[in-house]
Amino acid sequence: MKKTMYLVTALLLVAVLVIGCAAPSGTASTAPEDSAAASSGTSAGGEDSGASGADDAVKIAYVSKQLTNQWFVLEDNGFKDKAAELGIEYIGLDANLDDEACDAAIDNALAQGIDGLALTITNQGNGPSVVEKCREKGIPIVTLDDPIEDMDGNPVPHVGMPTVEVGIAGGEVLAQYANERGWFDDPNNVVAVMQIDAPDITPLRPRLDGYQQALMENTPLTEEDFIYVETSECMLEDSLPVAQATVQAHPEVTHWIVGGVNDDSAIAALKAFEEAGITKDNYLICGLGGYEMAVEEFEKGNDSFMTVVLDPYGEAQVAMEMLYENIVNGTELPLETFVNGKVATLDNWTELIEQ
Repeated sequence: MKKTMYLVTALLLVAVLVIGCAAPSGTASTAPEDSAAASSGTSAGGEDSGASGADDAVKIAYVSKQLTNQWFVLEDNGFKDKAAELGIEYIGLDANLDDEACDAAIDNALAQGIDGLALTITNQGNGPSVVEKCREKGIPIVTLDDPIEDMDGNPVPHVGMPTVEVGIAGGEVLAQYANERGWFDDPNNVVAVMQIDAPDITPLRPRLDGYQQALMENTPLTEEDFIYVETSECMLEDSLPVAQATVQAHPEVTHWIVGGVNDDSAIAALKAFEEAGITKDNYLICGLGGYEMAVEEFEKGNDSFMTVVLDPYGEAQVAMEMLYENIVNGTELPLETFVNGKVATLDNWTELIEQ
């Protein structure tokens, strides 16, 4: 009897050991399959993006200085689409042109455990402290549109436009139109160039330099003919009163040329001319960007307006790809990556802007 009890007890112990060891092994083998099925990391098109699950996905944030502006909306869309393609978790944060909000957004992104940061900063002077924060956490950073430097004055990897070259491209077409319209043939004409700048945003002045270089090389204009004025952001709201004041201060000017650092400042000048009763026969304006407010002028049939069509959507896609390759494959980030543009006029704008 005792032998029988010992035998039964031994068999029970063996059974418990077998079951106890088998259960964890079975759980480990099925959980990853269930997790992959629930979070497969597929792109918007349904193809496998390479991400094995939410916890493993690369997480990249973009902090924009004004995410509601059309330029930055297009960048945001570029980031979103590339993130879907690559299986990246994407976070877009808006600083709304406020330095404190920008700092808070960056801290927010870092607190969420991001793997990389894309940034268009509100104040380039704050750049070194942002770079330091990212380096402390081992986070790669790429800037768009407005470059920044680290504490030692070294540039940070940047994606943007070749600033002087885009100004030259716009200035050459402005000069061509002014010459074709005979603005310099009549000695009674007083031609002036309005240049609206935001000095704290360093990429803007080279665009104005490009316009000036091309205009002086292709027309009789001299440095004295360029009226340089300053504002804070070169957005429509802060550029308009500056443009209005400039027009009022120079009643002697009969013909105006404007090379805008963006579409906002260009349209601000246009609105100031219209309010002053200056018709499109007496102004030539080139913006930079090619977004909605520019399209509205082309749809009106305005043949005195043009814009350098750039590709903010493409810039964002390039930046996202760069960060992804650096994070996943250790690919070195290039210091400068340029996405160029072409001048859209009333004759070709539909092709260029749709493209």
